[in-house]
Amino acid sequence: MSRSITALNTSPLGVYKVSHMQVWIEGEKLHEGAEAIVKSGFWLGKPAIKKFRRPRKWRHPELDSRLTKSRLTSEVRSLLKLQQLNFPCPSIFHLDLKNGIMFMEKIEGRTLVQILKDELSLETSKEIFHELGKILRKLHLCGTTHGDLTTTNIILNENKIVLIDYGLSQSTFEVESYGLDFHVLYECLQATHPDFPNAMEQIIESYLNFKDSDNYMKFEGGTIPKAKEIISRFEQIKSRVRYHD
Repeated sequence: MSRSITALNTSPLGVYKVSHMQVWIEGEKLHEGAEAIVKSGFWLGKPAIKKFRRPRKWRHPELDSRLTKSRLTSEVRSLLKLQQLNFPCPSIFHLDLKNGIMFMEKIEGRTLVQILKDELSLETSKEIFHELGKILRKLHLCGTTHGDLTTTNIILNENKIVLIDYGLSQSTFEVESYGLDFHVLYECLQATHPDFPNAMEQIIESYLNFKDSDNYMKFEGGTIPKAKEIISRFEQIKSRVRYHD
């Protein structure tokens, strides 16, 4: 962050200023969920996103504050780690732990859920799913899982795929967590995009064919599961869920 941002003043109303200059100019509401409210706007003139983790009134205020700080801090750590590893993801502009607010770069483009509602040719959709398989393997080779891999959190930006919303991401070596990434995506495609029955097969094919040797990184404390191990665990998870249903 620049020195001007470190001098940031915040009012109780959430107006962010440096001296007499307004840093954040708020735009439209993009999403309102159980956990957070997301709005677009401009941070120092740059297109940005404001993510506000809303207080959960049914929780004790002190516990709620600790959980909010923990989750925001975890998300920021994941994003900073991915940036250091040159993985495409939104940049962090400012973190306001006291008020449960994070400002980050706005990724321009269209979400995959919007794109798949268009009249796509089979060839075009296949290219998208193959690219998604590659970017997912790259993410996993960073020792990170996404945690909420739905088509609303996948953006096509100038023919490149960028994943957003790392609120449930983890740094882990557990194969189960990587398999769950696939299962979340699988359930989303099944429920929301039934017109693309071969999507998961194409994503997995690309994931398995990705050359780990060109992107493999070593981390202290463990080893990233191999692609085949992760897909095998995904199939196990899918079978477990089907059995319980």
